[in-house]
Amino acid sequence: MRNLVNFILKNVYWLLFFLLIFLSFQLLIHNNEFHRSKYLSVFQEIAGRVYLVSNSVESYMNLKTINSDLMQRIAMLEQEVRNYKKEVEILSELIFPMDVHEYESAYSNAFSFIPARVVNNQISRMGSNYITLNKGTLAGVREDMGILSPNGIVGVVIRVSPHFSKVIPILNPKYQPSCKIKGTDYFGTLSWDGKDSRYISLKELPQHAVFNIGDTIVTSGFSTVFPEGVLVGTVEDTFKKKGENYNSLKVKLFTNFSALNEVLVVVNALKDEQLSIEKVEDNE
Repeated sequence: MRNLVNFILKNVYWLLFFLLIFLSFQLLIHNNEFHRSKYLSVFQEIAGRVYLVSNSVESYMNLKTINSDLMQRIAMLEQEVRNYKKEVEILSELIFPMDVHEYESAYSNAFSFIPARVVNNQISRMGSNYITLNKGTLAGVREDMGILSPNGIVGVVIRVSPHFSKVIPILNPKYQPSCKIKGTDYFGTLSWDGKDSRYISLKELPQHAVFNIGDTIVTSGFSTVFPEGVLVGTVEDTFKKKGENYNSLKVKLFTNFSALNEVLVVVNALKDEQLSIEKVEDNE
């Protein structure tokens, strides 16, 4: 209290000055129609801008919730698309033999999706790029599950805890999934050279493979991680190193790793069955 009194006594003239200015301003506004209208106009403009900034901040704060809802919807739509494919297959059985479609129908419906959010993302290190997700075993995430963005392939889960999972992306030379040219049976392996996160190489394509610039690259389905046909990117160029007897393609990725935020975890219900039968074949 003593400090407040000392402050007032020390600055009494300044306080009186500002008080007189305030009173003069109020008298001017109340006794003059022109100045009052100008004041209300300026005040309304300032208030409008404050509300605009406030709404922008509020909208930004709600983006995470909106993105989460969108990813939930994308996961549902992915499942619906696969269900529609099943219905088409059932209808086609009126024309084709039943046994041709039995496995295909079961396989296409084996995949479901878990929405997740990226909480850490490294894309600039040649051999140590990893992504951390906010979903773990409590949400149903397991090792060796594939990760997709809304636009295409991302990587595969290599480690999980109850609440988090660690993903090795295709922007890491240690992970080289099998992919192919869409609409053909020509396949190769993806490999990142560590230079540009927008591009990747599809290597080990046979020399007789037919392709064109602009062709779409998709997953081959030769694993339990991704279903066949997941988008990867488009062919931008072709190259062949000296001494190699196969072609390599420069592929522009559909997934923007520098702005990766929301993803889908791919759940394959037939994974264990496929791995068990393949393990038996390996031991024979």
